[in-house]
Amino acid sequence: MAYWLFKEEPDHYSLDDLFRDKRTTWAGVESNAALKHLRAVKKGDHVFYYHTGKEKSVVGVMEVVKGAYPDPE
Repeated sequence: MAYWLFKEEPDHYSLDDLFRDKRTTWAGVESNAALKHLRAVKKGDHVFYYHTGKEKSVVGVMEVVKGAYPDPE
């Protein structure tokens, strides 16, 4: 099992949004470096959910329920 840090602007997709949705797809990533790391994420890995912007802190921990797959968009 690996540990990852996923960063997100809270006004774009906050931890509260994730709690509401129960799961999400990390789509629309354009950075080649970020895509390389996302492709390495596997089911069962843990992710620290980091709010950027004013908070600048880890606000939750998630568990990956499905490994990497092509961006549906």
